[in-house]
Amino acid sequence: MDMRDFSAPRMFDTAQINDALICSPAPTAIYAGKNMIIQFANKGMLELWGKDASVIGKPLMEAIPELEGQPFLSLLQQVWDTGKSYSVTDAPASLIKNGIQVTDYFDYEYRALLDTSGRTWCILNTALEVTARRDFLIRIQQKEEKEQALNEEMAATLEELTSTNDELNHSVKLLAESREHIRMIIEQAPVGIAMLQGPDHIIEIANPAILKIWGRRETEVIGIPHTQARPELKGQPVNDWLEQVFITGEPKINNEFPVKLFDNGGLREAVVNSIYQPIRSTTGEVTGVLVILDDITSEVIERKKNEKDQHMLALAIDAGELATFYYEPASNLFSGNALLKSWFGLSADELIELPLALNAIVPEDRERVQREIANVLNQESNGHYAIEYSIKGNLNESPRLLQAMGKVLYDLNGKPQSLNGTLRDITRQKKEEQRKDDFMSMVSHELKTPITSLQAYLQLMQRMAIIKKDISQQNMLDKSVKQLQTMNAMINGFLNVSRLDSGRMHIERTEFDLIALIKEVEDETVSTIHTHQLSFAPVPNMRISADREKISQVLHNLIGNAVKYSRMGGSIHIACYELENHGTRITVSDQGIGIEQEDQDRIFERYYRVKHPASGSIAGFGIGLYLCKEIITLHGGEISVVSAPDQGTTFAIELPGKLTRE
Repeated sequence: MDMRDFSAPRMFDTAQINDALICSPAPTAIYAGKNMIIQFANKGMLELWGKDASVIGKPLMEAIPELEGQPFLSLLQQVWDTGKSYSVTDAPASLIKNGIQVTDYFDYEYRALLDTSGRTWCILNTALEVTARRDFLIRIQQKEEKEQALNEEMAATLEELTSTNDELNHSVKLLAESREHIRMIIEQAPVGIAMLQGPDHIIEIANPAILKIWGRRETEVIGIPHTQARPELKGQPVNDWLEQVFITGEPKINNEFPVKLFDNGGLREAVVNSIYQPIRSTTGEVTGVLVILDDITSEVIERKKNEKDQHMLALAIDAGELATFYYEPASNLFSGNALLKSWFGLSADELIELPLALNAIVPEDRERVQREIANVLNQESNGHYAIEYSIKGNLNESPRLLQAMGKVLYDLNGKPQSLNGTLRDITRQKKEEQRKDDFMSMVSHELKTPITSLQAYLQLMQRMAIIKKDISQQNMLDKSVKQLQTMNAMINGFLNVSRLDSGRMHIERTEFDLIALIKEVEDETVSTIHTHQLSFAPVPNMRISADREKISQVLHNLIGNAVKYSRMGGSIHIACYELENHGTRITVSDQGIGIEQEDQDRIFERYYRVKHPASGSIAGFGIGLYLCKEIITLHGGEISVVSAPDQGTTFAIELPGKLTRE
């Protein structure tokens, strides 16, 4: 008869526990001494560091020199000196993996393990990469705080138990201390660990982490067979795996295993990483099973959500025919998606240095692009990258005009980490705009002659109607002349666009009386606009140096827009101010339909028109404000807009230069 007592607790040595922890899916390391000698590091921690087992036995900074300048060594030394553990969530760490320096985010913990005298004898380091689930940091932090409280309570209990062994002989005391050290490591580990004893899998140890995963209290499971303590596993393969591990001595490892766990009287769907490791005696006999569990349900859900979001983003990028790019200043490497590589003539898996990619840019644009990249990577820059340039990825293809939009990402020290963005092929768009401009220019030139003749005929008829005192005919002719003037202004606008594009629009500065110009604009607008209330504020007595005709054109355009986009009978206010820097500020304010913020960002673009239900029937080609901006820019000034939907709009132009008072 086998007289072995399977109900008695079985002792486990440090080597057995180390073997088991090596298989842990959670990165784990143990350091000792002020220089933080790496005493132990499992496969997960080595992969996290990007190192192999040769680093074990070395000081931390010698093994991982890229940690220089990062806070890890000082934190470890502080934990060693004080005996107080340190943990942090969502913390960045810059490591070299496969020759490339990357920055990931981690939950990690430096736990000081104390001897009976209260001094630190080693530090347990556990880490978990949380880059993909940063949104869950608060929940994880709360979880760790609760576990810390339980661990401290358990540690206090274990210290009391240890103190009762003082009367044991030296060899028994050493063995007991060794066992307690192992138990402390298990109890304080952030992953779930349990020890099952004998063929009945009696639960000998279950740390707080695994009790939380199981949904059980310690008193419900300790000393009870696993199948009896956890009846919810009936019909699931876990108990069969335990039996196989105990009989065969072969470990069982599962990644992302779906399981139903006990939770508040019911069951919950969960996903875990699990290891079932045989525990052997000094003679090699399997005496139990070490269970290591890590509940990764939230991480898997978040990863799948991210995968879905990434898939949707990829579909949007493909649908928009956008090329994506990224550039890392530290490594000078440049790459992107397949479309970008095809445009730049790169192979599908090529990761190249930036100068090689710049060679695809046509020579006349190359220096400008280099300068813009350097400017945006300057720490004083706002980090926004926007530029248009042409590339020629292959010798046999025509140049491709691209519009680049990007943003710089910074590390915690404010240092540029990467420049990411998209490229859009606007070759066809620019050609369409050019064809439109050419057509408008041609039509405008062709219409000038007949309109000039028509205007002369109408003016002759007006004089005849005045002589005949035919009021009805005068009214009709006045309306016809106004319509003709509107058409003539539109044609002049198109001609101005054509002149602007060809560089033939020039500013002819003269010094003139600002009061006279505003008075002239007031007389012209008040006599022709009877649907709105126009008010002109008093103008300072000053003379300015500018192109009088073009400034008048800008004011007429802004007032005309205020009329078009204001309700009948609304008020329009025009004011002029002298700026402190001796410049001039002119504002045109209305009480109209207002402009959405997204439209305000583009309202000065050529051919852009505000998308508003109330403006659908308002005529226009979207060149008026574009010309206003270009005219003011040629003066060295600025034009801006302040607006809100249904609260009116204020356009302001500022002209620089010293004013002359009369």
